[in-house]
Amino acid sequence: MSLEFWRNLSVVWISIFFFLICLVPLAFAFLAVQGMREVLGGAQSGLESLQDASSKARAKTEETAAQVTSAVIQGQSKAERSQATLKQLLRRAQPAPPSSPKK
Repeated sequence: MSLEFWRNLSVVWISIFFFLICLVPLAFAFLAVQGMREVLGGAQSGLESLQDASSKARAKTEETAAQVTSAVIQGQSKAERSQATLKQLLRRAQPAPPSSPKK
C-alpha cells in the first residue's frame, strides 16, 4: 500500500466526519425552525381569539356607556324642565307690586 492510498482514505474519512459534524447542527437548526413555526402558529390563533373577545367587550362597554349617558341626560333634562316650570308658576303666583299713587 502506497502513501497515495492512505492519503485518499484519510481525505474520505475526514470528509465523512466533517459531513457528520455539520449534519448535527443543521438538524438542530431545522428542528428549531420547525418548532418556532408551530409556536408562532399557536400564538397567532390564540391572539386572534383574544382580539375577538376584546372587541366584543369594547362593543358591550360602548353600548352600556351609551345607555348610562342617555339615562343621565334624560334625567337632567327632566329636572331642568321641572325647574323651569316651577319658576314660571312662582312668577305667576306672586302678587303684583303695589303701584304708587300719582300726584
